Amino acid sequence: MTRAYSSVQPASHALLAAALVAASLPVSAQDATQPVQEAADTTVVAAAQAAATQSAQPDDIDDDHQAARLATVFVSADRLNRPLSESTASVGVVGRAAIEASSDARMSDIVAQFANVVSTNSDREVAIRGVPLNGIGGEGETISVYLDGLALPARAASFGGPLSAWDMEQVEVLRGAQSTQQGRNSLAGTINLRAREPTADWDARVRAAGSNPYGYDFAVAGGGPLGESLRFRIAAQDRYDRGDINNVTRNEDDAGRSASKNLRAKLAFVPESWSDYRALLSFTYANNDFGDNLHDSTLKERTETSDERYDERYRSRVIGLEQSLRVGEHALLESVTGAVLGRDFRNADYDRTEKKGGVSTFQLDDNLYSQELRLSSQGEGWRGVVGAYYSQGKTLDRSTGREVPTAGGAALLSGDVTAHLRSYTGALFGEGDYDVGDHLRFTAGLRYNRERLERDAMSDLTFTLTAPIPGLPAPINVPLPDAISDQLAMLLPDSVPPDYSVQGRRNFVELLPKLGVTWRFDEMRSLALTYAEGYRSGGTSVSFFGGAVSDFNPEKTRTLELAGRSEWFNQRLAVNANLFYTRWYDQQVTIGDPTSFYTTTTNAGRSHLYGLETEVTWALPYKLELFGSLGLIRTEFDEFTNQGISYAGNQFPYAPRMSGTVGLALKQWQRFSGQIAVTHLGDTFSDPNNSPGYRVPARTLLNAKASARLGYGVLLSIYGRNLLDDLNLQTQFAAKDRIAKKYGEPRTVGLMLEWSL
Repeated sequence: MTRAYSSVQPASHALLAAALVAASLPVSAQDATQPVQEAADTTVVAAAQAAATQSAQPDDIDDDHQAARLATVFVSADRLNRPLSESTASVGVVGRAAIEASSDARMSDIVAQFANVVSTNSDREVAIRGVPLNGIGGEGETISVYLDGLALPARAASFGGPLSAWDMEQVEVLRGAQSTQQGRNSLAGTINLRAREPTADWDARVRAAGSNPYGYDFAVAGGGPLGESLRFRIAAQDRYDRGDINNVTRNEDDAGRSASKNLRAKLAFVPESWSDYRALLSFTYANNDFGDNLHDSTLKERTETSDERYDERYRSRVIGLEQSLRVGEHALLESVTGAVLGRDFRNADYDRTEKKGGVSTFQLDDNLYSQELRLSSQGEGWRGVVGAYYSQGKTLDRSTGREVPTAGGAALLSGDVTAHLRSYTGALFGEGDYDVGDHLRFTAGLRYNRERLERDAMSDLTFTLTAPIPGLPAPINVPLPDAISDQLAMLLPDSVPPDYSVQGRRNFVELLPKLGVTWRFDEMRSLALTYAEGYRSGGTSVSFFGGAVSDFNPEKTRTLELAGRSEWFNQRLAVNANLFYTRWYDQQVTIGDPTSFYTTTTNAGRSHLYGLETEVTWALPYKLELFGSLGLIRTEFDEFTNQGISYAGNQFPYAPRMSGTVGLALKQWQRFSGQIAVTHLGDTFSDPNNSPGYRVPARTLLNAKASARLGYGVLLSIYGRNLLDDLNLQTQFAAKDRIAKKYGEPRTVGLMLEWSL
């Protein structure tokens, strides 16, 4: 790869070593994987830029007794398409070969191998640097998840959407605020998923796998040219996992089941007559069904007692059009147009116990439309990008209850609570690098963001008395008229919620700067210092019951980050580190009992966090590759009072003070390949109150996969996850006299057969 810096004299290496000792306590992520980016024409959006900046990474060692060089990896979520070695953000990247080599390639397993990244809530949510995707409190996401350049709505992004790792080209985790480049919903970080692109060569893959206690995975993928200018690729997967959660009330052994069907189709237009233009049309469909992930485990671990069967179905469609046009010799114009549509339906036991406590159903409709334009350019010693972004989101959130006991069991509640949410976002952004001399690079970025957020909420509830109430003349077992229901709500305001119809309209304007300086010691080693601001938008909060309205403002973070990048032994060892300190202002917190329906959001918090992330990748002889990560973090609330109780001094939930992974991968050597990795996460809490009942113990997960090629394109693999049979408890809390828990995957062993053309 062409470098913008010249090498320095060997005398500088002593200073470099000292600096890296300080910087490699923190760590950014180096890909513990393989080459990710193919020829420039296979990734449409980055095509022209990649052709200009990426050169092949030579592997001039054919002898298995010697190590090959590590591949150059580009960060596709970076609007400037920087290689990982020049990115100052704390980035973890996993490429196609490493995804295929992992133990059945579950998305939660892939992202959780990185430092300070935690898979939680039954592997249905990710936390980065102690901040879950749906936030510690407040409303709206704090982590943005992108699929092929398009942001996914919250429930699709957390677990319900098209997150299959089958036929995925690259998975990236960017830790820390990415607001300058990505905008809203990226205060804690960004996860970027990039599926494989169509190529000019024909290929095909087929997979069939089975696992215990009962699971299967059938998948196909392939594509090729459709003439001189068109190429296509299709990938499909049908996957089922029964899980090991037993419903002791209903005598069902599939209470924690999951089933997913995913289809991706891509069509690339690569005209030979107009080589400066590329277009990629993509369509993704996911049909996912789930059992419950919140279990009353009072009687026994990994059991539940609900008398009603939990069922959730999420359907999503993602439609995108990516276009790129080279303008002159050094500029590239890009357009990303998309629509993301999601439909969720849930049926659940209201109290999740063996008692007849009513039934709740939930309907969630998400519609998100977006358009982004970017113009990037580069010259001698500089490169930059400017762009504009617009999105419009609409969400319908309706909850319906049937015969839910209230007022101490004196009445049954039925009805629905409905919310309509609309968001309109427009932004102008830019970022650039400028080299001063051979060793210094300055980076500056700015985003101007405007938002309008609207919320309409209403409840329409009816009550049926099951016992007489003194002072309220009303018939028993007959639905009450609205007038009498209102009187009942006045008599028992804590037990009988009134009907309401409320709304909120908010407008926000934000300026989000980013400044950095990089000192390159030589071509392989550098230090960078960056200041960046992050934000999560404000809005209007409405308590589910009662309709209490609370307007809240955006929250902001300010982060100072030191990044060390280094490659050693002729690009066979990469050590990357990020050390960070973040101040969180006007923090959105949830006021009220989080297990109740009477909570609101307000800006009543302030906190700080600091820590480090380190990733190491080392190419060894005999096609071996050693990889590891270490994350250390300290989080603390400075101000947070809930119902008269101060949480100041408490640590964030889902923020283990130590996390790390160590693994060894055998790349294709003769007929064999494989990977083994162990991940450890320290203990943590499930709630900001940090009470013992919310404590989650440390867990250690061992995953492994071994493969052998049998000839004729056939690959036989055996894999295992959580081989140490850790309880894998991820969340727990007390709800009255019950203990509610969420578990990760149990010990799972499977056999897989694959064929490729």
